[in-house]
Amino acid sequence: MKKLLFDIDPYSFTGIAYLIGIILANQLNSEEQNSIANWLQLVGLTIQTYSSQVVVVSPNKSIGSSNNNVNDNTEFLLKIINTMKEEIEKIKNSVNSN
Repeated sequence: MKKLLFDIDPYSFTGIAYLIGIILANQLNSEEQNSIANWLQLVGLTIQTYSSQVVVVSPNKSIGSSNNNVNDNTEFLLKIINTMKEEIEKIKNSVNSN
């Protein structure tokens, strides 16, 4: 099945999906169409979410690189926090001086 499904060229692959959609649409009422469409979207999103998570936790990901990114992000966030504190202090001083 896997070999059969993934050996199809992109145009035929898309065309088959289109034809199946049209056939199902003609055979089902609007509530059934909506139900099956939502179910198929859920299947697709589940596969997509799974494959995305595989990439995130893949063993090829460098731990050192990840730690550097965390450190860079932490420093960036600390700078933002300090800037916000300074701005809040300026606002307090301006309110107090009035």
